Amino acid sequence: MENEIPQIGRILRASTTGFAVGCRVGQLNQPAFGALVKAQPVDNREAIYGLIYNMNIDDDQLVRRLVLAENPPNSVIEDQRRNRLLPIEMSVIAIGYEQNGVIQHGLPPRPPLNLDPVELVVDVHNVREFTERLSYLRLILRATGSPVPVDQLLVAHILDVYRLRGDDSAWATAVTQELIELLRSNYDILIPMLEALSDALPQLMIDGGAA
Repeated sequence: MENEIPQIGRILRASTTGFAVGCRVGQLNQPAFGALVKAQPVDNREAIYGLIYNMNIDDDQLVRRLVLAENPPNSVIEDQRRNRLLPIEMSVIAIGYEQNGVIQHGLPPRPPLNLDPVELVVDVHNVREFTERLSYLRLILRATGSPVPVDQLLVAHILDVYRLRGDDSAWATAVTQELIELLRSNYDILIPMLEALSDALPQLMIDGGAA
């Protein structure tokens, strides 16, 4: 059902390559590093898919005062968290979009707009539809050298989609083999990624001499 789709916040700012999402503390129990999300406008503009690669919680004057207090009451801390004036901010790298019901892997033709709602992509059909083709991996790899922690982002994304697809080892193996091919000249990303995946998913069939 549409009203059951977990909305995690709204667009703060955006560009063609990604966007920032603002959310309340009460919405923070659902999104996680590496999660697949979708900026879903209410009009006919294209939906934009991305991966959460950073979460940032800024301080404010009240937080600074409470940090200096010796024993701030729990009720004051909880009230500050619930009613804080600054949103929690999530940074998202764009990896695809949906236009006229068709999913494309690539940068969107235009960014989302301020205050567009953003939701987690947890519907199994939607997850499978977006991740069945693997061409979006190249967009993630192009973020090398930016603030995006590419190796850890790939690991988190693969583990999350593996779970959402119903512990789909065949898909996880196919993604891993594709990344081995794409990263043969970049061992700084490949080796830590394979080591982390091997620890998390020992049943994964990893070939290529780098596991």
